[in-house]
Amino acid sequence: MKLFKRILVLLTVVPLMFTTACKKESAPRIEQAPREEELVLRFGQAPYGDTLDMQISTGSLSASIADEVTESLLRFDDDNNEEVVLLTDFPTISEDGTAYSFELKPGVYFTNGTELHASDVKFTFERMFTPSTGAKSYSYFNMIVGAKEMLAGEAAELAGFEIIDDYHFIITLEYPYAPFIENLGTSYANILPEDACTAAGSSWGIDANLVGTGPYMIERNDPNTVCVLVKNPNYHGGEVKLDRIEVYFYADTTTKLLAYENDDIDVCDLSAAMLSQYMDAFANEITSYHPLGTCFLSLNLQNDVLANVNVRKAISAAINREEIVQYVLNGAGIPACTYLNPAIPGHDETYGVYEYSIDNAKALLAEAGYPDGVTISGGMVRQSEAPIAEAVQGYLAQAGVNLVFDVVDNATWNAERAGGALPFTFVTWNALYADADFQMYNYFYSTYSAGKSVNYNNAEFDALMDEARIVIDATKRTELYQAADRILSHDDMVCVPLYYPQSQFLAKPYVTDMKVGNLIYHLWNVGIDAQAKASY
Repeated sequence: MKLFKRILVLLTVVPLMFTTACKKESAPRIEQAPREEELVLRFGQAPYGDTLDMQISTGSLSASIADEVTESLLRFDDDNNEEVVLLTDFPTISEDGTAYSFELKPGVYFTNGTELHASDVKFTFERMFTPSTGAKSYSYFNMIVGAKEMLAGEAAELAGFEIIDDYHFIITLEYPYAPFIENLGTSYANILPEDACTAAGSSWGIDANLVGTGPYMIERNDPNTVCVLVKNPNYHGGEVKLDRIEVYFYADTTTKLLAYENDDIDVCDLSAAMLSQYMDAFANEITSYHPLGTCFLSLNLQNDVLANVNVRKAISAAINREEIVQYVLNGAGIPACTYLNPAIPGHDETYGVYEYSIDNAKALLAEAGYPDGVTISGGMVRQSEAPIAEAVQGYLAQAGVNLVFDVVDNATWNAERAGGALPFTFVTWNALYADADFQMYNYFYSTYSAGKSVNYNNAEFDALMDEARIVIDATKRTELYQAADRILSHDDMVCVPLYYPQSQFLAKPYVTDMKVGNLIYHLWNVGIDAQAKASY
């Protein structure tokens, strides 16, 4: 314990861790009541990177801006419940579970003045499956009939998308897929205007080149300094609370928090490392929430040492998860008892926190053929996970496991992991909504696990995941995912779950209705109390 505390003194934690055939009419102008003073929200975050095109970006920082401008057919509210946005209601589903019938809300206009039609929805999905687009999250939709042919360059049109008229269309899937409606509510399915997106070409999503149906539109955008959003006066969802949102980009956490202290911004996230420090002076301005994720030690089962399940179980036994949450995270987390997050159906509450026992860890290592300990080298971690990696490294050393890794930049990490040969790393893998398919399938299913440097191939696990994808009954799906998680994170110990993260943000007292449901800071409902701000 003393050794562990000395290690902790050296740690610095950063935050832990998506040309139409029909003529279109111009949008009618909606008159909104004038306000005496402009209501402006100043939001601070890290730079989002290169693009706001959510078919190309997978980042929550991009989505926090893009989702104010572009909208999906459905979306998840601040309590993680799915709601309709561009539709009159949820789609109806055929008896065999493959055909989804949609009706668009009439009178919804993009901010360039053209009305939303079914042709824009079709264009959006066809763009996603066009190889030259370089879409990164098409796998959540590639069960649509014809998607695979488009991805292979064998077709230019999506066979499974049928336009009935301007407001009605049908999407047909190759097979029943239970989470399809949920996937339609993610940022990856934001609907794009065919005319504006086509005209922008490769510039779409760059700087201010983004047009949507959302409550705000981009006035100007410098990805290195600030993005200014102004209210959409024609928003189909009704009155927009704010006149402007100014998103300021800060390359480091310290500068961002100083900006908050100096009243230069109204809202920003707060890392676990700074939580206890800010509780002293800003307790009433801190809001905590639990994203739908799990932080874990990701292992490569093709590594000579890690291929032995007893080595993997020894690593798990050597880690004191309660201490990590208490001392490294300042309490901002929940020690893990299995892989699936507690808010995701399939999480098994009957498991207790993984046992911490150095003696058991040593015995398991001896059984695996390493009575004198073992070195596992070649790992890579990003700066955001380095403090956790260093804490785990300290624990494993006590059991005789010498964990050797380098801290690398995101680009290097992504490339090495995608190559399939990275021995181990640390990951916080988040679901965009509360469904186990999203949290498990694309990381551990045999077809995809090589691209995550896991290389797991278990026919029983795959079969459970396949069956759960087509079962509509929620209770049965939960049972299937419980069984899959037992195999994944207990029987096979494919990864070593550490904790379920807690996140938090700072918001000035005059900011109203600020809430984060999961990963993405959505500002649809946020307002400013002008009177409270004047007296602040």
